[in-house]
Amino acid sequence: MSSRSLRAFASLVLVTSLVTLAACGSQEPESTGPVLPQVTLPAATVGAAFEKLFTATGGTAPLTYSVDQVPPGFSFYGDTGRLVGPATTPGEWTLTVGVRDAKGIQHTRGYALRVWPAPAITTGSPLPAVKEGSAYTFTFSATGGAPPLTWSQEGGATPPGLDVTEDGVLSGTPQGPGLYEFTLRVEDANGAHAEAVIQLPVQTQSGELPDGGPITDGGTKTDGGTTTDGGTQPTAVGLKVGNWNIEWFGSTAEGPTDEALQLANATAVLADAGPDVMGVAEIVSVDAFNSLKAGLSGYNGLLASEYPYGSSDQKVGLLYKTDAVELVNSGVVLTDCVQDFAYRPPLRVDLKVIRGGVKVDLTVMVLHMKAYADADSYARRQSASACLKGYLDTYLPTQNVMVLGDWNDDVDASIYTPYASPYANLVNDAARYKFLTQPLSESGARSTVSNSQFIDHQLVTNELAAYYVANSAEVLKPNIVSYKSTTSDHYPIFSRFNFGVATQAGSVKVTAPNGGETLQAGTTFNITWTSSNVSQVNITYTLDGTVWRALASNVAASTGRYTWTVPSESSTAARVRVADAARADVADVSDGAFTMTRPTPTVFINEYLAQPFNGAAGTPDYDQQFVEIYNAGPGSVDLSGWKIHDAKSYSGVEVARHTFVSGTMLPAGKAYVVYSGASAVPVGATYATYANNNGYGLRFDRGVNQGGAGDAVYLMRADGTVQDSHSYQSASTPVTSGYSFNRSPDRSATGSWDLCYNVGGYLYASTPGYRANGSAF
Repeated sequence: MSSRSLRAFASLVLVTSLVTLAACGSQEPESTGPVLPQVTLPAATVGAAFEKLFTATGGTAPLTYSVDQVPPGFSFYGDTGRLVGPATTPGEWTLTVGVRDAKGIQHTRGYALRVWPAPAITTGSPLPAVKEGSAYTFTFSATGGAPPLTWSQEGGATPPGLDVTEDGVLSGTPQGPGLYEFTLRVEDANGAHAEAVIQLPVQTQSGELPDGGPITDGGTKTDGGTTTDGGTQPTAVGLKVGNWNIEWFGSTAEGPTDEALQLANATAVLADAGPDVMGVAEIVSVDAFNSLKAGLSGYNGLLASEYPYGSSDQKVGLLYKTDAVELVNSGVVLTDCVQDFAYRPPLRVDLKVIRGGVKVDLTVMVLHMKAYADADSYARRQSASACLKGYLDTYLPTQNVMVLGDWNDDVDASIYTPYASPYANLVNDAARYKFLTQPLSESGARSTVSNSQFIDHQLVTNELAAYYVANSAEVLKPNIVSYKSTTSDHYPIFSRFNFGVATQAGSVKVTAPNGGETLQAGTTFNITWTSSNVSQVNITYTLDGTVWRALASNVAASTGRYTWTVPSESSTAARVRVADAARADVADVSDGAFTMTRPTPTVFINEYLAQPFNGAAGTPDYDQQFVEIYNAGPGSVDLSGWKIHDAKSYSGVEVARHTFVSGTMLPAGKAYVVYSGASAVPVGATYATYANNNGYGLRFDRGVNQGGAGDAVYLMRADGTVQDSHSYQSASTPVTSGYSFNRSPDRSATGSWDLCYNVGGYLYASTPGYRANGSAF
């Protein structure tokens, strides 16, 4: 073969090899980028729920989404490509949505979105009069709403012979002269709706209304509503609230001896009285309570069943009409004052009044105070009152609250003579609290059969007092033979409220976040709401449903939107509250909890001791309580201004348990321990100190296994955001003290919590300043 042929052959071999290598160099198939769907967005309506997912196909996960603009009221979620309403402003928008995959490949697409204005009924009232027996046709009119609009009659009564069609036509031949009133409703294709009260006079053939034209057949006004000059006032939303100590109810050893007769009598009293909300006390048998509840048509109820209530204890509870109120939340509170409450701490129940299409937040607390007219009992009632007022002042300062039950003492003067009422702290704070039953007491009325004093009371906050129907508080004395021996020594107490007028002042409804969302730290999120007759709103948020933090104040309500930069905090139980800045009781809270996430923190709580071993005096050496902070790196962290809180100090009731002084540095891989008192700090310890809050210490509460209620520990950054937290009910799993809580695995920011004894291999009860296995950091 010639040299030229050899060179050609070599070139051919080289090219073939290169092609082969290029074809076999990678087993990974060629990736295609993500593609957004080509779809037409459905129209939205102001105030109506809206949700659209822009789910891309293809690409390498994870996908992230973006949008160039979000129409007023909407929120956009970059992790899922979800657009959520409702809208707050009508108009037409073009949204440019983008998607990017893990390899950086992007795709964008434009989408048109139309937002219709909310529907509004424009037909005035009353309608033109019609004569009985004459054919009648009237077409209602409305503006706004996404077509088609659907009409209906929702309440009241149209004249016999006339009906409203879905097209909004009232037609037929009316019978029965009178002034009829009904609620007209129009709903658009997206579920947004509007209502109006419509009146229609039906005259006799001679052109008159009988008896001056009364409202008939379901249109009668109640609780103060009247009709004048052809106009209407909104029907009032009335609420009847009561409390009753049904003495030793269900007990076969105490109180009335015929349990079946007591149950029958109690059922009859409540069925006749018909309260919407009824607090009950001294319920011993759960079965008897359930039988009482079952015997009352349309009622539901609950009993205090948490610590310290046992199955045979006297319990407090609540009965409520399901068509009058909606149960939101419930639980036993003030367990840290359990002895002062005679081991019967109050039951707190959060409700929404729902009648008449109006929802009003209402918190009811049912209590049963310490009995007897002696020095110890009086002192405990006085202490319990201080505990109660502190709770109301701190946690419910602007809410509609009613505290009712058996207070076992009077409010004008104590049954333990000659002392003042143990509830004088509440009586004297007349700007914030009012005993509705005080006038009854001062008039000489009694609330029990055996004694002349009035000891069953109803206390309301000033916010709820605005709805109270003046002088409606009353004592019911049932007409039952041998009432005391067959039923109870206490009489039921009732009062009435009218929410109709006050709730017309305004309304607020949170629309986002409203439950289920995930908000990432550092991103922005649109908090949205709808409102009526509200000028400005205040916005707060909570991480745990108990402690609320201010977010923004005096925001223009008409914007319906506040852009929130999500703080560096984590929670799976977060909620937002939007309230009228002028009236805190006109408010709404997220219907469900949402999640707040952030990158895994490098500095976190690694270990803490809530309840120490007993000291030389035989009592716990509280100086030994500690919180250990760990830095997982990679660099040092400046802790200047960071704080440690327990639940009380975090809520603002007391001062921070510890504030890290300026210049406190924590290197990577090291732990810093804050002890409760100076005596616990090891000699020569480099990264250790004691709580610098003027000798108060860390003050962690005992757990339920030690006669307490549990507590929480918070590590808070200097900017006021929560870096890490943990809570407990039992101070330690063993009944004995001295066992600390530790991350499991040790030094893991995402680890669960267990006893250090378990995490370290059953070697140590606690290891402040050391790893769980006792080795040095």
